[in-house]
Amino acid sequence: MNYYEAAEELIRTQIMYSKQLCKIADIISSRGEDLALLVLHNRNDSVYAGEFTTALGLTTGRVANLLKQMERKGDITRVPDTEDRRKTRISLTETGVRHAHEAYDRMLKDYVWLLEGLGEQDSQQLIRVLKQGAELLHQHETLFEK
Repeated sequence: MNYYEAAEELIRTQIMYSKQLCKIADIISSRGEDLALLVLHNRNDSVYAGEFTTALGLTTGRVANLLKQMERKGDITRVPDTEDRRKTRISLTETGVRHAHEAYDRMLKDYVWLLEGLGEQDSQQLIRVLKQGAELLHQHETLFEK
């Protein structure tokens, strides 16, 4: 396989179908509040803001804005840590837990729609390739962090 030509084809496809690919990327990545709710819900406990930023893979500025939005909606509470006042702990409220369940249901519905459209074989390939790509990107990030 000529990876240079394949990469060029990928770029052409991205340009030609950028709107549609962005919709698929939104379904797959689930960035923003939905992902934040799910990360917090899966932790089953409060988390430090720094841990939260790392888990989401977003900039601290983006996470700060996200937390403001979520706090305004009543999804989270932010409490200074009792031992280190410079640190803030983030917890889901009952409303946040309910919204996390709703976010999961929306995501599940979107994934089912996408996978049904692709069919069984292509769905399995998509999942395999996404996992492999995520693992390669993780290795790449880890390599350059050192």
